[in-house]
Amino acid sequence: MIKVITHDNERISKWASKHLEGITWNSPQCFGFELNDKLIGAVIFSEWTKNDIHVSVVSTNARMWQKRILRILFHYTWVTCGCIRMSALAKESNKKSRRLLEALGFKEEGRLRNYHGSEDGVVYGILKEESERWYKTQEREA
Repeated sequence: MIKVITHDNERISKWASKHLEGITWNSPQCFGFELNDKLIGAVIFSEWTKNDIHVSVVSTNARMWQKRILRILFHYTWVTCGCIRMSALAKESNKKSRRLLEALGFKEEGRLRNYHGSEDGVVYGILKEESERWYKTQEREA
């Protein structure tokens, strides 16, 4: 079973940074995911405002994307942080990340030209009401 780690921001953010071309965050809230005592994924929340929070995601194992984990992450955004939207950024060439975001209900909102050097960053967003299938499930479990 995948174990959720919530109180080791430094270790999780360093691991994620290695997989995301050295990206760093200021004061992030990190969720790490371990399988057999090894990190297989991380979700980094940063740039929280009253209405929005930015999310960065990295995974080395597709097993990480279980409904239970997705519900935890949406619950954190909507309930714990009180946000009404969540934003994400993906490389234009990262088809797996873009498909995952779209499958979760994120909508493409724009592009940041040459954000990744010679490659565009694609901006995605999701509103609270657009994630009902994840959020309502979490409410039933609470």
